[in-house]
Amino acid sequence: MKPILRWTSLALFALLGAFFVWFGWVYATVEDFLWFHSPAVPEAARNDVRPIYFALMNLIGGSSAGLGLLGLWVTAAFLRRGDPKTALGLAVAYALPLVMAAVTAEELAKTGAPTSWHIMGAILAAAAIAVLTHVGSCLGASTAPAGSNV
Repeated sequence: MKPILRWTSLALFALLGAFFVWFGWVYATVEDFLWFHSPAVPEAARNDVRPIYFALMNLIGGSSAGLGLLGLWVTAAFLRRGDPKTALGLAVAYALPLVMAAVTAEELAKTGAPTSWHIMGAILAAAAIAVLTHVGSCLGASTAPAGSNV
């Protein structure tokens, strides 16, 4: 059972890392207001806010992609060894931007933008499941030797 839990946690953490890379790429390469952002900006103000919008999109995109790449590396290099503290640390690192994105989505929803915290909530749930399965795979076992595969 423990190997199944470990591989489940590794797969979830890898998927979360891949999501952050994809999300970062989408934000960093956007060429117009995203469909769920544009309703939050009045038409008359769009040209004025364009420079700051794209600067923020690049910043968010680059940061998200970097977080995803770092998470993929941590998953491949360290989580396989079975350290529950590493899993918790990675989940917290993923949770912070997701919580802030959820708060931002709710603020944008007040402007009429079609956003919601639900997407971030689902991703947070995946991170929570990843941590719980990883910790479950480590219960009752000491940390595996540095050269072990799982």
